[in-house]
Order: sequence, then C-alpha cells, then structure tokens
Amino acid sequence: MKCKLEGIDIKAITTYLPPKIREMDSLIPVYGKKVVMQTVLGTGIERLHVAGDEQTTTDMCFEAAEHLINKEKINRDEIDGLVMVSQSFDYLGPASSIILQDKLQLSKQTVCFDIIYGCSGYIYGIYQAAMMVSSGTCSNVLLVNGELNTKLMDDREKDQVMVFGDCASATLISKGEGQLTFNIMSDGSRHKAVVNLVNGFRTPILLKNNEVPLKPDGKPVKAINDGMAVFDFIVHDGKESISKMLDYMNWDKGEVDFFALHQATKVTLDFMRKRLKLDKKKSPFCLQNYGNTSSTTIPLVLSSYSHSEGIDTSNWKKVIMSGYGIGLSWGSIACNLSNTNIYEPINK
Repeated sequence: MKCKLEGIDIKAITTYLPPKIREMDSLIPVYGKKVVMQTVLGTGIERLHVAGDEQTTTDMCFEAAEHLINKEKINRDEIDGLVMVSQSFDYLGPASSIILQDKLQLSKQTVCFDIIYGCSGYIYGIYQAAMMVSSGTCSNVLLVNGELNTKLMDDREKDQVMVFGDCASATLISKGEGQLTFNIMSDGSRHKAVVNLVNGFRTPILLKNNEVPLKPDGKPVKAINDGMAVFDFIVHDGKESISKMLDYMNWDKGEVDFFALHQATKVTLDFMRKRLKLDKKKSPFCLQNYGNTSSTTIPLVLSSYSHSEGIDTSNWKKVIMSGYGIGLSWGSIACNLSNTNIYEPINK
C-alpha cells in the first residue's frame, strides 16, 4: 500500500531510556568470554537499558510523553489523539493508551488507540496518527512507542538477553504544511517466524498440542524467533520497501539526507546498507549502548544521532524511515524532518 497524506507535520520526537544498564561484560561469568565477545562483535551491542522491577511500558511511555509535552510547552487540552504501540501492554484490557491518557491529564475528548506491533511499530504508529490528523478529526496526536523487551523475552537465552533492551518514545504529529508518504506491507503467511507467547489465548492450545519449543530446562519458551528467516526477511523485503519508496518519490538515494532504519543488529544493518549501497554516515548504527529496542529503534536513532557532533538536522529535508518486524509487517516513510524538534534521549 502506497499513499501520500498532506497537511501533516512531525513536530517533535523524544525518547526515554530506563536508568539501569546491563553491560555485556557482566554476562561473561554466565556464557563465557568467547561467547560474549563473539555476540558483541556480531550484534554491535555493548550494553543496553533495563526497566526497573516495578516499571511497565506505560510508565516508560509516560516519561517520554511528559518530557515532550514539557519541552514543547504543549497545552494538554490541545492534544486530541493518543496512539500507543507496543508488544508489552500493561493488560490485555483495558487499553494502555486510555490509562496513559489519564496519567498525562489529557482531555477526556482524547481518542485513544492501542496497536500491537513490534519492530515495524513506529511506521504503523505514524501512519495511524497521520490518518487521524488527515481525516480532520484530530489536530494534535501524541504517538508513544514502548517496549519492555527484557521482561518479554527469556532471560536465560543469550540471543535475547544480549540483544533486546527497553525503551520508550514520544512523537507529536500535528496539522501543518508537510507531507508524509507511506509504503506499508503485511504478510501473515510468515507470522510464525516471530511469535510472543506471553499471555494470549492461543498459547495454552499450542502448549497442549506440543507446538511450543522448550528450553533446556524443559520449560516452554516465552518467544519464538526464527533468526535466519527474520534476517532474510529484513535484507530482502526491507530493502525492497526502501527501493520502492525511492522510486515512488522519484528520489535518488544520494540526495536523501538521512536514512533512519530499524536496527536489529549491526550485522543486519551492515547487510542492508551493502545491498542498498548506502552511505554509512547517512544510515548509522547507533544502538551499541541501547540494544534492539523493537518499535523504538527508529526514534532512538533519530534522537541519539541528531545530537552527535557536527549533525545539523535543519538539513534533513529528505528522510526515509523504515521498519520491519513481527507479523510479518514492514514499511517505509518519506518525510521532511528539517523543522522537527528532536530531543536527546533521557538517561542516555
């Protein structure tokens, strides 16, 4: 699906990182130095942030949203839409976005949505928020993405405990003069490549039918992740999504000012850049200190890299954001971020 939505601006972006940090070196007694060093070399991840024992996704999203509201000096009554994207909501019901509406003291007229997506979630979240503005029903939509990966994943599986971190982001989508262009795809036939088994009503059926992999201790895994299938999906479908967006916009990749790409691991991003022949300075790997934070990697790349020495985001007039993940689902956005206020991550 390709479309262009007019009269919409991405006003501001911020991210929140929980203060607790997990250093990969600290896992040497668990997995051994060789395994840890090899994993760090392949993933590029040296440390990541971990939510507190009593901290939920909604709590982290509150911190990100509150920071953005205060920085932008937004009148809370002027926010009329709230979209929350996550795989780790507080409850199956009620919607976490409604709980967050109250915590943020937003108007009771605020329209709230929960959307369950993973690594493609920022793309889908912006699309949902943009449609609300484009329809004329909302003027200012607050998009929050949050992932409590360290509690969602198996804490003894090295490919999970050494890769996935916790984070939240907040983005303000408003009426304006800009244009957002989308290329979004879905393929449910490959949904078994990535499955979160925490909660949900199908998990007991899968367990009963012995369709859930077991850990070495005989207990069922929390999540299924077919690494090779996901890698192939990213470097093929993800690459195609970006190429088709460039064609749709009639942009040469050399004229694009910045590529904000989902960051699963460094090796995955390296393959993506190689296939697209992208300049590393325009598509940097930024998550060595944060890990794969799922739906928040794109805003985290924007908020962290934009504050690097020598970076002037007023030049980011042609930007492509692209994410790919659970579903399987993927998509890209072409936009102008030259007038967007991008704030440095909290607890960086």
